[in-house]
Amino acid sequence: MNVMSVRQAEAGDRAGGGDRHERTVWPFAALVAAAGCVMLGYALLSEPGWLTGLTLTVCGANPTGPHAVLLAGVLLVLAWGLARGRQTAWALSLALMTWSVVAEIEAAIAPGSGAPWRLAPFGLAIIGFWHTRARFRVPLNATRLKQAAEISAFSVTAILIVGGGGLFMERSHFQTPVSAPDIGRTVVSMAAANPGPAAFDGPAWQINGIALVSGGLVIVVIGWLLASAPAPGPGGRAQRAILRAMVSHPDSETLAPFALRYDKSYVFSADSRAAVAYRVLAGMAVAGGDPVGARESWPSAVEEFSKLVERSGWRPAVLGAGPDARPLWRERGMRCIGIGDEVIVDTHAFTLHGRRMRNVRQAVHRTERAGLVTEVIPERQLDPGLAGQLRRIHREWLGVAGREHGFAMNLDAMARGVHPDALVAVAMAPEGYAVAFQRYLPAAHAGRNAALSLDVMPRTPLSPNGVNERLIVDVIDYARNHDYPRVSLNFAAFRPLLAEARSNPESLTRTKRAAIRAIGLLDPLIQVDSLYRFNDKFDPGWTPRAVLVGSWFDLPRFAVAAFGLEFALPYDRRRTGRAVTAGDPALEPLTGPRPVEAAHSVVRH
Repeated sequence: MNVMSVRQAEAGDRAGGGDRHERTVWPFAALVAAAGCVMLGYALLSEPGWLTGLTLTVCGANPTGPHAVLLAGVLLVLAWGLARGRQTAWALSLALMTWSVVAEIEAAIAPGSGAPWRLAPFGLAIIGFWHTRARFRVPLNATRLKQAAEISAFSVTAILIVGGGGLFMERSHFQTPVSAPDIGRTVVSMAAANPGPAAFDGPAWQINGIALVSGGLVIVVIGWLLASAPAPGPGGRAQRAILRAMVSHPDSETLAPFALRYDKSYVFSADSRAAVAYRVLAGMAVAGGDPVGARESWPSAVEEFSKLVERSGWRPAVLGAGPDARPLWRERGMRCIGIGDEVIVDTHAFTLHGRRMRNVRQAVHRTERAGLVTEVIPERQLDPGLAGQLRRIHREWLGVAGREHGFAMNLDAMARGVHPDALVAVAMAPEGYAVAFQRYLPAAHAGRNAALSLDVMPRTPLSPNGVNERLIVDVIDYARNHDYPRVSLNFAAFRPLLAEARSNPESLTRTKRAAIRAIGLLDPLIQVDSLYRFNDKFDPGWTPRAVLVGSWFDLPRFAVAAFGLEFALPYDRRRTGRAVTAGDPALEPLTGPRPVEAAHSVVRH
């Protein structure tokens, strides 16, 4: 990095710090949350005592228990929205305070018992909210507004019909005869937790039930208005065509091909020469890997992504950030956690000779003695019969659920020919059927960054031990002959810790030993240690990869989103069942002959 770049980075840090200071909203959220807690305490405590004065400050009167609970719920939801910078929460809070001031002025003018001293704190709060209105940058989302209107219309209709019907059936409990309009007005009064125009001595649960449901509806609708924008749809064909060209750019890195997943959305730099691929789950906008495309446009792509995340009300995160792009995210205040290393093999330096490579060499010889034949084929050139065999091997390898895993380091649409640059290394048994295969994606098709990135390596029980090593060695040879200086293999999670445990176990601290034991327990599920040992056999280089989040408080939600994205968990609805292929004829299943029926299960290396 030259002197100018360093100065620009320092200027960016200062600007980012000042911008974060200007965006501080927690004091306003804390103020409203405190008011909500006062109302909740007043409602729940049998003898509020000193809370009575605070309650009078908040709402100008001592409300009934149901009213206090409703107001507490509204205030706490608004406090959450203020903490997230929602303009709607700011407007509703300002409206409530303004209404309180107007009501207090009316009470002071008219004869009665008002509390004019409330005007001072409310006046100061209104001035503070108005002065800092620019800090609340998340606008009301049009889709959320429409959904909230639909929820309100349906719920109000249901309350009137069900509540009114219940009161009609219990009309004998009214102290005076009532008409249909009287019952309607009574339902509205009960919904507001007020006594109705006609006295009703029927079941108390009816009165309380209508008030509870109505109050809950108000809180739900406000919460819906404050929710972040819905997840956008995946990128279309035109956008993926642009991304495919960016993946070929000499500046793209090894994870760039995985931006072409059919479930990812895209945001482009201002000059349209770089892009960030991402998905939204659980309110987290998770970018996969580094930006794709021209490196000088990466800062602009990161900036556009940050702006999109802010105005949509999402929380930002990056999964699998490399060392080159990490400073761009950290300049925006994101927190970094190292999670492991990407496995990179130098194709020109790789050799099977030497004691270090004995295990790999033996594995290759074992498959040669078994008569396996390998071939590297462009996926678009697979004949339908072989493509059908590979898809079946892949489905059985995935297990019972059959959903494609992965987000940052996996592609989709296996052996369908819709990723035209993909390469498939196939191991064929002497009888002529496939027993294992690996898919690789080219990145940066020319120059020093050119690489082949491993996607998946499914195999059947019919394949001999060592078939994965054989395919990797043959792909390295293919890459060397086709001007790819690097081959990216799997991801080695917690690699420094595992390497230390193998090389110098006596130096491990108690905390590290506990982490190693936890990894051992999880290994049958996510294969952390076994995958590291497999990768280490190839004497590779290691490129550190990291997770970045906007705040340490985002880690629990990020964990939910990341596990859903990486392991295709059921709450990731875009990939549940056949959501990825829905509406895209190019991704519909292709027919092909089944491989031998003996392949009932899958053993993952």
